Amino acid sequence: MQPRNNCERLARHITAFLAKGIRPDPEVRHFIDSTFAHPSGHELETILKDPDNCEKDALLELIFFPGQDLQIDLEDLIEKGHFQQDEEVVVLGLLMKQNPQASLYYPEGGPPFQVAIPGHAARQFISRLNIHKQISRRVLEAIRKNLPPDLQAPVKVMIRNARFACRDSKAAFLEAFMGGMPFMRDDFLQHLEFVLHFLETSPDGIPLEESLAHQKQHHQKNIMRAEQFERQRKNRNVETMIMQGIRILHFDPRDDMQKIAMIDTVSIAMYGKTL
Repeated sequence: MQPRNNCERLARHITAFLAKGIRPDPEVRHFIDSTFAHPSGHELETILKDPDNCEKDALLELIFFPGQDLQIDLEDLIEKGHFQQDEEVVVLGLLMKQNPQASLYYPEGGPPFQVAIPGHAARQFISRLNIHKQISRRVLEAIRKNLPPDLQAPVKVMIRNARFACRDSKAAFLEAFMGGMPFMRDDFLQHLEFVLHFLETSPDGIPLEESLAHQKQHHQKNIMRAEQFERQRKNRNVETMIMQGIRILHFDPRDDMQKIAMIDTVSIAMYGKTL
């Protein structure tokens, strides 16, 4: 398929998906309620169609945020399209030529109302699809070989949305993770989310196995500090501790224990040992 055809097909898919209707997720609903004082469906429609409302642009960009269901639906097309970054502009232009409209379903029910998608919201929408991000072939092959078909597209979308380039040592890490982690685990996606965050935040120049071990040590130290804090707290109140210069902890040791368990699971799957 030629690049222009890929762009046209992607624009058509996006237009068709939006026409089916959008239901604001809880975070968007919270923004609507807190910003516009719990508007009714009719009031929300008035806000979105008011050219003089200075807050509607931010709301439109939140409403037209590509959800995982759309990304999963588009993943095969995006993967095979091999889009370049400058093709985002092409897709945007093709999309806007169709004068896209979305049916917006208000959370409290009632009939949907039509909302035109402005250029600035469409631009952000296309950008957030990450169509130009290429997933390493070795990672794609590891996904194909090791994961069941119904899990493959969601995993690719999570990797595509991650904020790091999927190549070199990080691609090798993901490849080993896909091969070592049993897909039948109920918490596979939770472990993948942890691994992607780890790869996003790992400093350059340090081997990833070493970086993972350092992260485990960090969580272990947090737990030790929490235990020490609890011992101190038994003998004095928080106000006294603050006056004495004792630092009040702002983390949850239960989260650290959960992270350590994940690191152990991942390291056993990949390296055959705990770190």
